[in-house]
Amino acid sequence: MFEFKSAIFIPGANEKMLSKAADLDADLVLFDLEDSVHQSQKETARVLVAQWLSEARPTSKTFGVRLNALDSHHLLADLIQILPAKPDLIMLPKVESGADLEQIDALINRVEAESGLELGSTKMMILTAETPGSLFRFDSLFNVSNRLVGMTWGPEDLASELGAAQGRCQSGQWLPPFQMAQTLCLAKARDIGVQALDTVMADFKNLDGLRAECLASKEIGFTGKLAIHPGQLEIINHVFSPSEQEIDFARRVIALFESNPNAGALQLDGVMVDIPHLRSAERLLLRIP
Repeated sequence: MFEFKSAIFIPGANEKMLSKAADLDADLVLFDLEDSVHQSQKETARVLVAQWLSEARPTSKTFGVRLNALDSHHLLADLIQILPAKPDLIMLPKVESGADLEQIDALINRVEAESGLELGSTKMMILTAETPGSLFRFDSLFNVSNRLVGMTWGPEDLASELGAAQGRCQSGQWLPPFQMAQTLCLAKARDIGVQALDTVMADFKNLDGLRAECLASKEIGFTGKLAIHPGQLEIINHVFSPSEQEIDFARRVIALFESNPNAGALQLDGVMVDIPHLRSAERLLLRIP
């Protein structure tokens, strides 16, 4: 099962940061070939990341690669270079629609076949809500070829595309268009049965703000968060790890319903619990190693 409390981006062309990747306390390390890599360094980044995955990757951690977008003219070259190195997953940015997913899937199928890889073996996460058009096409997204394992959203690109001066109000909360994008990402991920990861907090020195944002996104249903700096990982990992109290309550909810198999609603600690509570408890326990 692919589910991550924390995922961090590492620039693919930065050899110094690549050398430290295995020591990062993140559930998922994502080598980036997209936004953090200048056009002149794209090929260098592909080679470095593929080499690292083939020669230096430890088996105890999960490593993925954020490729370039479908309309970037780099995606096919990325796939040809990266897939033979067998990353645990790839991330595709700026996915706007189900039609995009079908095109991406066709390219992956082609490269898997040409590289002698098992057809359908490449797992994928997507970054969406990065363009205005994507907000109108969430209903078309689907788990193409059962490749999809997670979704997240991109406020920085969305702000640029909207012409927004900023995405947050003075208190640090997302402004309405970005709240909508966040909600759509969460709802669609739940709809198609993949993990929803909340987006990065770019102000990486604001650790109090990060903790508050993690707690808020966890409350509405996100089960992990992206990071852009190693200093963010401790807080993200802590907040998105189920507490002993949460685990105990989930186990007692499940035990209560097992003892009352024909019940639809029961009382626990003076609180009414019903089938949605049972499903939430089951999902939470699945996240425990």
